[in-house]
Amino acid sequence: MLISLVLALTSCNLKDSNEPKSVKTITKENDVIKKDTIITYNIDGISSEGTEAKVIYKKQKIYESEINVYGETGQVKLTYKFFSTDIEVTENSYKYKEDLKSVNSKDDLILSNSVKYYIDYSGKVLSKNIKKHIDIFKEFKVSVPFELK
Repeated sequence: MLISLVLALTSCNLKDSNEPKSVKTITKENDVIKKDTIITYNIDGISSEGTEAKVIYKKQKIYESEINVYGETGQVKLTYKFFSTDIEVTENSYKYKEDLKSVNSKDDLILSNSVKYYIDYSGKVLSKNIKKHIDIFKEFKVSVPFELK
């Protein structure tokens, strides 16, 4: 019985010998690339249904943020991309096909407006001819640190 088990295991190992095997390597700490940090914040005072910001930090500084503002009849997704002197804002407004409770996937949302513009770090709009936009940058700055310590 024991001999047949050993033969079975040996034959299985022979079949797999042509398969590539993973190789573990040891790297120095300096060789490891630091990963980005992603933190999710709740932002108060914007919507009673909730406002959430997922923020990506690179080298301890804010790099990008995706903000979802939830409402009764729809939601807005804002993306902030942070540059040295300004911030690129992409704003997509969606209406719900039915209501907030019936949203299960992106298919339950209908894009109603999309706009792209730039602001400075005080929140002032730098782009021209931007008539309708959602101004939540002041609340964002209060809730989200721009640098991790």
